[in-house]
Amino acid sequence: MLRAVAYARENPLLKGLHCHLLRAGKIDDQARYYLEETAAKLRAVGYEVTSRATAGPAEEVIAAAVKEQGIDLLVMGAYGHSRIREFIIGTTTTAMVRTCHVPVLMFR
Repeated sequence: MLRAVAYARENPLLKGLHCHLLRAGKIDDQARYYLEETAAKLRAVGYEVTSRATAGPAEEVIAAAVKEQGIDLLVMGAYGHSRIREFIIGTTTTAMVRTCHVPVLMFR
């Protein structure tokens, strides 16, 4: 289970908030299954969860969802890549901090 989801399940800081769970990138049956399993785990501890799988670049999909749905806090994992890849391409994490004008709570 992702650290961010585990944190949300165990820590009272986020309890009572509506959760928009979003899966971006390549969407297949496995991705949809994992998304619904994760949503079920959050619902089991009392979260109201809206889940959605959207194909496309994570940077674009997440930024659009934050803006369109009026999301106030972005909770996400921060995954490391090689320094060369980060320098040339950048990271999803960097793009989210730069483009989403809401606080970002990151887990590594």
